Amino acid sequence: MWIAAALCCLPLLAQAEEKLPRDVVQFIDHAQMCEHFAGEWDDNDKARQREITQAVEQSCGQAQRQWKRLTARYAKQPRLLKIIAEQANDAVRSYRKSG
Repeated sequence: MWIAAALCCLPLLAQAEEKLPRDVVQFIDHAQMCEHFAGEWDDNDKARQREITQAVEQSCGQAQRQWKRLTARYAKQPRLLKIIAEQANDAVRSYRKSG
């Protein structure tokens, strides 16, 4: 099991070696947390569901704002744009604040 976890992190390690700008690294962290929490659902535990909803709103909202800002900031840097686009997963792209 740890082998699978290690293998899934290889692309991130390669990106880390490229010395990405701090704002891009923060975006990647938020986008991954967004995807993680957006994929969770526990309708048997209302308290846990509230925690998940709050985590989705925080991480997905932040990632979506960053995605838009970074796409504009790095518009003339294709390598960074590619990394940003690859990390802008469906959860980030489709996030809509509830409420």
